[in-house]
Amino acid sequence: MVFILTANKKDTMELLLIIFIAFFIAVLFSLLGLGGAIIYTPLFYWSGLPLLTAIPMALLLNMITTASASITYLKQKMVDTRIALPIILTSLPGAYVGSKLARIINMDILILLLSISIFFAGIRILFLEIKGTSIISPEKRILAGALAGFVISAVSSLVGIGGGTFIMPLLLAFGLETKNAVGTSALIVMFISLFGFLSHMSQGGQHTDMIILIFAGIAAFSGAQAGSRLIFGRTSPRTIERMFALVLLVVGGKLLYGLL
Repeated sequence: MVFILTANKKDTMELLLIIFIAFFIAVLFSLLGLGGAIIYTPLFYWSGLPLLTAIPMALLLNMITTASASITYLKQKMVDTRIALPIILTSLPGAYVGSKLARIINMDILILLLSISIFFAGIRILFLEIKGTSIISPEKRILAGALAGFVISAVSSLVGIGGGTFIMPLLLAFGLETKNAVGTSALIVMFISLFGFLSHMSQGGQHTDMIILIFAGIAAFSGAQAGSRLIFGRTSPRTIERMFALVLLVVGGKLLYGLL
């Protein structure tokens, strides 16, 4: 892995924009138990970074965001570790499989898979509201969680998304209340993102801009702290979800347009 430092005027303006976006994304996504990699990956890709460099950078920022939010959620006892553990354990091999596949699949196909994942996530959030009513029996939760952890982590590592948009409905299907699902999702996504980042780093060949990573990381951590506290206020999660879904549909559409 090669680290690059940048410092000219154009880079400074781009850096300030990325810092602002990273902070805003972290605030918004931490409210939903997510990390933001689903936006960070296309953002870094559009800034000129190769996709296989954008993916691990996005996953690292995702890990920072969800780790920051998890600090608050753990203090508030909003995390169900019994449900989280089997999902976390199987996400490790899943992340490794995803990072391997990312180097085998054609780049255009990889971008197509990323755009489809983003589109699917946006449509799921916009039209399918899943309440915290258990539809998976307690006896099947460990097996379902373990299987979901592997698959979601593999997809997350493959295309550079955090997986929270798929973890959240799973936790709600387990019967967790929304706030507890948000807290538990943040912890799970933190590990999925960490395992994905480390798996990509183990493959080598990335050229990472450390200035972008450091300042965006600080912005993401600060934004997640703010967002994880706003959940205790009068924010409407469903309104935020709909706004987020529209953003995802626009981003997914732009990625598809770029392939034409």
